[in-house]
Amino acid sequence: MHIGNSLMQCHLNVECRDFKRSSLESKGEKKLHTFYQDSEVYMLFKSKNSYTKLSMDLKMYNQNRHTIEKHIAIEYTLYLIALILESFLFALYALRPLKKALQLNEEFVKDILHDFNTPLSALKINLKILKKKFGEDDAIKRGDEAIENILSLQENLHYYIKQSKLQNETIKLEKLLEQRSRYFQTLFVDISINIELEKYTIEANRDVLTRIVDNIMSNACKYNKKDGKVFISLKNRILTIEDSGIGIKHPEKIFLRHYKEQNRGIGIGLHIVKKLCDELEITISVESQVGVGSKFTLQFPSR
Repeated sequence: MHIGNSLMQCHLNVECRDFKRSSLESKGEKKLHTFYQDSEVYMLFKSKNSYTKLSMDLKMYNQNRHTIEKHIAIEYTLYLIALILESFLFALYALRPLKKALQLNEEFVKDILHDFNTPLSALKINLKILKKKFGEDDAIKRGDEAIENILSLQENLHYYIKQSKLQNETIKLEKLLEQRSRYFQTLFVDISINIELEKYTIEANRDVLTRIVDNIMSNACKYNKKDGKVFISLKNRILTIEDSGIGIKHPEKIFLRHYKEQNRGIGIGLHIVKKLCDELEITISVESQVGVGSKFTLQFPSR
């Protein structure tokens, strides 16, 4: 199209040097003002008593065409880059308020979690004083358990908003389970915790693995029956934590965010457990029957 326009303009300009000009007595079967291409490219025009042929060598035509195509490709690429850059800058501008709001929200949550430490420490100190003065009655015991629940919730929230990269280390899982079992046995003296553990070493983040175990063991003790039991087994890379507690009505929903079947808590503990298990490539499942108990199974990856 560009060469055709140039031929038309050249016909009106006597001094045009881009094309070869020649006169013809007859146009034959050719049409006027029509672009033709064979051994050359040309176009025919009507003169006073004859016809004018404006032509260009085919090689020259191909060179000009390639030059034009190259310019078009460069212009298209520049326009595309400019459009992408403009879109990117607009996206940054549009998302900036949202990013700032999310940062402020995260900082607010972190500040609140940090401020929990002072009143919780005061409560723990005063409970110890009350224990020495009045002994460990049911009210004090419930208060102590409530503080532990708040501390557990605080740790869950810390892990929920934490974005740091996981640092792995070599962990003897049976030792970790023994340690956490002793810890929960001191908190829940009326619950019998039984363990049967094989030796198993894993490369994982200790804090994350501890958080997984603590959440499941804490629930097994808190939602157990009076004088209930908890069974912990580690065999062939499979960890099971089973309790004789109240059971779960909808075990298929237990890992959903904010789902809970009890009044206490906000329903993110097991959601965080599932999230952390996914990070460590641990397959977790649950079986439960209301009034009988629950069984959590953790399948560790083979490496």
